[in-house]
Amino acid sequence: VLPPVLEALQERKVLRCGIHKYDSRGFISFNNETNTREGFEVDLCKAVAAASLGSNFSYELVPTTGLTRFTDLASGEFDVLIASTTHTLERDVHESSSGMGFSFSSPYLYGGMTYNGVPEFVKCADELSAVGDCAGILICSILGTTWYDTTKELFPSSNIVLTKDQGESIQNLIDGKCNVIQGEQYEAPEVVVRGFGYEGPYGQGKTSFTKDPLAMVTRDGDPEFAALVEWVLQTLILAEKQNITMMTADTFAESVEFFGKDMFRNALAAVGNYGEIYTRHLVSISPRLEINEINDGETTGLLYSHPLDKVDTVGPGPINGGVIDRILQRGFLRCGIHILNATQDATSDEKKRVELDMEFCRALSASV
Repeated sequence: VLPPVLEALQERKVLRCGIHKYDSRGFISFNNETNTREGFEVDLCKAVAAASLGSNFSYELVPTTGLTRFTDLASGEFDVLIASTTHTLERDVHESSSGMGFSFSSPYLYGGMTYNGVPEFVKCADELSAVGDCAGILICSILGTTWYDTTKELFPSSNIVLTKDQGESIQNLIDGKCNVIQGEQYEAPEVVVRGFGYEGPYGQGKTSFTKDPLAMVTRDGDPEFAALVEWVLQTLILAEKQNITMMTADTFAESVEFFGKDMFRNALAAVGNYGEIYTRHLVSISPRLEINEINDGETTGLLYSHPLDKVDTVGPGPINGGVIDRILQRGFLRCGIHILNATQDATSDEKKRVELDMEFCRALSASV
């Protein structure tokens, strides 16, 4: 059994982050001038390290792949997985490669998979056609990803070329081994593909076939570290809303002493707010979509359901003596909600909120 991460960090003094094994421009790539790896997800690692260890933090980037990332995390190869990983119900409860569930932060980026590449075959992919003029479609698909899980349900296996990462997919496009690659707006825009040396015609699909809320992942059973990771992300977002930057991090009021360190201010001082991180690494690849903007109270772009993934997977069942097991033994669910009494002069909004709470309780009870 692995010790809690924050306990281990007191001795190790280095946070280990699981990241893409191969360069993914904007998320992680090697800077020849500084001789370091940098990117959006590297900055998230730095922020968590600064919050955990203080201003003199240290971190290690541990390469992993789509196939091994969950087993690597489960075995303790690294403390937190930050590698464009989609939060799905299956992975939350019983991820297939590791046979266990994981804890996910709120999404740090929302995306969706499109098919991209040679325009005539991109059109075929959008139309889900692999016959007639589209019989020659060859889609490079990355093993161990939700992209592959989706594609294998949509196209015959004879039209799918398996790859280990996006770099191999793009190289196959260059070499003519496939004519379509998968990707989100950040993973496969033309500027990125051209950067790999592709010189042929290129188009991006108009249809998004998946919902991909990308989140940081930690091991189940370590709620304190999972909460810290979540707090750090919320700090970066709140700081952007309050217009607090890397240079003004010491003005951030929501400070909490953690192991004697001012965790929130340390995170902001290390990488800046969410908007600064996005501008630094992703804006040159793709403009920031509304769904990834700060919710200003007028839009609700971040309110959407997460993908279920493979819900037919048979998991281990309820934990003996756990909450679900006790509910099943009892035969009914108990929900703590605020009930208005007859003497309260409640507003219409308050009544609607209570009714909403009750509906959530009914829905949860029906699912159990």
